[in-house]
Amino acid sequence: MARRQLDIKVRLERQEKKILKLSAELEEAKDTYEKLLEEQKEEDKKKLFEAYKKSKRSLDEVIDFMKGKADI
Repeated sequence: MARRQLDIKVRLERQEKKILKLSAELEEAKDTYEKLLEEQKEEDKKKLFEAYKKSKRSLDEVIDFMKGKADI
């Protein structure tokens, strides 16, 4: 019976280590995801600014358009 208790303790320790490892991997994956979202946001900003520079509209007109208030 003592052996069985030891087996369970060893298995529990292994599972705990596995959980800790996976938790660390999850945090790393979340950080990477956040960085990628930020990169995408920066690219979107650049595209929006380039479109604004090429347009004949004023900044206020563009903002109103984006808010859905424009009569363009």
